[in-house]
Amino acid sequence: MTQLHTLTVRTTAALGRLADLQRRAEHVTSATPVIKPALKELASALEELQVANEHLQAQIEELAASRVRADDVSRRFEEFLKVVPIACIWSDPQGVILEANDMSAALLNVARPRLAGKPLMLFLSDRPRFFDALAALSAPGGGAVETDITVRPRERRPRLVRLTGRVLESESRWCWFLRPAEGEEAPA
Repeated sequence: MTQLHTLTVRTTAALGRLADLQRRAEHVTSATPVIKPALKELASALEELQVANEHLQAQIEELAASRVRADDVSRRFEEFLKVVPIACIWSDPQGVILEANDMSAALLNVARPRLAGKPLMLFLSDRPRFFDALAALSAPGGGAVETDITVRPRERRPRLVRLTGRVLESESRWCWFLRPAEGEEAPA
């Protein structure tokens, strides 16, 4: 039984006891003039509590529905990550990898879970070019940048890729697409 359900049951029981007290107070002729107003005040407070419980229950149901929708969006995003046919990396504005897809892991020759938290520049030979791309995206109106850059995969030969960076307007992440440059092959 949830705490809210317990509270609702206790509120309902208190309202029942209050109704019984009010009936008994009606039959008592020697009741002090304080009892009836106190019972009315208590009844009002319990009714407010019952309304608050109902509002809280509605909010809990809305929260549960929102959680289901968020889980669905997250699941669909994960599925999308797996099928994107080019390397895609999300970073913070300093170029630290937040998330990457399987194609990025294959290109950089690093397990996907191990990419998060690493600076993207660790995998690039042309660091000044990458810093220029970061500066261009940071500039006012710098929504996109594109350049050829050499990637240094772990324990593999360097390869030239076309790096496209985009600022995601709805969040503080940046998205980087790495696809083979002219004459280069996609990673196996």
